Amino acid sequence: MKEESTLTIGQLAKRMGMRPSALRYYEAQGLLQPRGRTDSGYRLYTADAEQTIHFIQRAQRLGFSLTDIGTLLKGWQWERLSDEKVIAITEARYLALEQQITDLLILQHEMEQFVHDLWQEAGKQHGRAAAYLFRHFVDRICANPTPHPEPTTLLDWFMRYTDCVLSGEQGQAILDRLRGQHVHVWQEEGAYHILIVSHDPAIGAALQELAALEAGCQVHQTPQLSQDQEGFLFIATGQNAFFFARLFLALEQA
Repeated sequence: MKEESTLTIGQLAKRMGMRPSALRYYEAQGLLQPRGRTDSGYRLYTADAEQTIHFIQRAQRLGFSLTDIGTLLKGWQWERLSDEKVIAITEARYLALEQQITDLLILQHEMEQFVHDLWQEAGKQHGRAAAYLFRHFVDRICANPTPHPEPTTLLDWFMRYTDCVLSGEQGQAILDRLRGQHVHVWQEEGAYHILIVSHDPAIGAALQELAALEAGCQVHQTPQLSQDQEGFLFIATGQNAFFFARLFLALEQA
């Protein structure tokens, strides 16, 4: 290996806009190894070290742990990206991001309802002028809603990942009966509460069938269903229960 084809740790750090200590940390974690050393002991890196660093930084931005990055990096470098462990790590991180997105969508959903309630209260307390300002804000929100993904798109991927029973024809038929229903969604004590604002017995029956169908699912706990003066309350708990919140938000837009 010719010395001209290598970079010292200081040169590599400067090209990457990093501190040399960061490269040493990557080395300590087994993510980046020097190709050799100079006679005086300085680390030497080849040009492909830049690609490795870009890979590490990109994976870090996506929230992968350093341990997982090490596995992904080996799969990338050894051309084993189809390895089951690599796929499992990637899918698990994607699922975690889906839950984070769902939690933000729930907050946005609650915020829209909160603003709507403020608009109504402003009209009662402060007259038309205040109500007009809030109404303008509400109209802007309603005119530019954040698009939710098609429920079938999320459903298809989730079913492949979890092998959940909703992927069958019976589950699809139940979901078709629940499309377009107005919902309120919030989190409380680790559970996802989904209020379907309806007193239609057919909707209640569909929800009961959904809860019964999911009773034997290993992905999450059995959903709870109750009814009060506001409508039907569907409560989902356990690992991956966020999926129900995301699904009902998407079904509302369908």
